[in-house]
Amino acid sequence: MNVENVELRSKAMDIRIVESVGDGSFNLSFDLVPNDGYVLILLEVLAGRGDFLVRGFEEENTAASSLRGRQRVYILRPAETARNIAVEMIAAANGKVRATVACFKRKIADASKELSSQQCRALSKLLDASALAWMGIHSPDIGNADAISAMPSVEQLRELLVSTATRGSLQHDLLAYIDADLRGAILDVIEETMWMLDMRDRLYTAACQMAGTCVYPN
Repeated sequence: MNVENVELRSKAMDIRIVESVGDGSFNLSFDLVPNDGYVLILLEVLAGRGDFLVRGFEEENTAASSLRGRQRVYILRPAETARNIAVEMIAAANGKVRATVACFKRKIADASKELSSQQCRALSKLLDASALAWMGIHSPDIGNADAISAMPSVEQLRELLVSTATRGSLQHDLLAYIDADLRGAILDVIEETMWMLDMRDRLYTAACQMAGTCVYPN
């Protein structure tokens, strides 16, 4: 198994990205203490066959069940007591898996001043993929993803990322840690991503219809 490990640290948050390719397993673990804030964990099977085993927390996977295990998103509440979090990454010979973990130390009021460009980019990508997963849409990084059955509306996106309507939910409590301007920018990116994914599915359908091998309703 070939493993790539990237760690980006700042006073506001830490992000760790571990990507594994090929047959084998890799263990990722870290400690949480009572002073820590929320933790966002995104687990993705990018290609082939892979799986994850998680230990040390009881929070449930918040990704839509339709993603069939290709993506999982966990939001860990601030720890009341010290605990160790462990993620075992498992991939088959043709598999490629990735784990992204963001530990928020405090609220990010101004991303442009508190995060490096690398951190901001990594956080934006993490939130983009997590928000899509919450709505049942695979990350663009995942190969051979199923077609999108129902595209959420812009209003649903806005309610999730920038509205106070979801106050009290784990997603809202986590997103409250993040600069509102950055959340708004991520919303724009997700809208663009969804448009591209929709166009990709339309192109595939049109090609199939032109070849005469498949018949899809208009």
